[in-house]
Amino acid sequence: MKLFYRVVCGLLIIPVLALTSGCASYRFGRLPSPYMGDQPNAVTQNDVSVAIKIMSCSEGLAVFDCEMCKRKINPVFIIIENKSGNTYSFRKGDIDSSYLPSEEVFKKCARSTMGRLAPYGLLALCPFTWIVFIPMFISEVINCPSINSRMRSDYTSSEIADSTIGPGRSISGVMFVAPFKSGELFTVPLVNKETGERVLFQFQNSQLGAVFAGQENKEKSETKEKVEPKKNFGP
Repeated sequence: MKLFYRVVCGLLIIPVLALTSGCASYRFGRLPSPYMGDQPNAVTQNDVSVAIKIMSCSEGLAVFDCEMCKRKINPVFIIIENKSGNTYSFRKGDIDSSYLPSEEVFKKCARSTMGRLAPYGLLALCPFTWIVFIPMFISEVINCPSINSRMRSDYTSSEIADSTIGPGRSISGVMFVAPFKSGELFTVPLVNKETGERVLFQFQNSQLGAVFAGQENKEKSETKEKVEPKKNFGP
């Protein structure tokens, strides 16, 4: 009977250890380089350069400490550098009208205290484990809110902002979209604030990463069908 009791306790300890290991730590990794010269796929039009980095599952995990692929999220790092004398506007909604804002991504990746602490009730069957798991219980309650606060701040600060990019300025950051299929296009539109010209920078997803796919602007393609933002998430 005692042997059976110990086996049951051991079986309870293993899953709880697995559950308690995740909220005790969080590490935000390093984003790709924000310098255009470090990007192999940079495209330049009218003295404006754009480059993107479509992060793999392992890269997304390394940077955001969250299994983005399991949550059907693909982080894309975008760099825009304006060396022209004009001002351009950038909007994430022009790329994908159903992209996920960083706050929504955070909610999907946030550490959950209550869901992870439920199995602790089973440990009452094994009193000799209380000395181990009661401190872990307290640590969970204390650490999870702090970790989630840091995670929210990191996700928000890393997201590329809708911006007006003046001469000599550049912006960079992450946009969260649905997972890419091989060969799928990723189009970054910029609008010249003075002329209203819409300049498109197109990249194609491949096994080697994002590669230049083509470019066109509104002035040179009046007869072509208007390019609408993609809708990866939602209906």
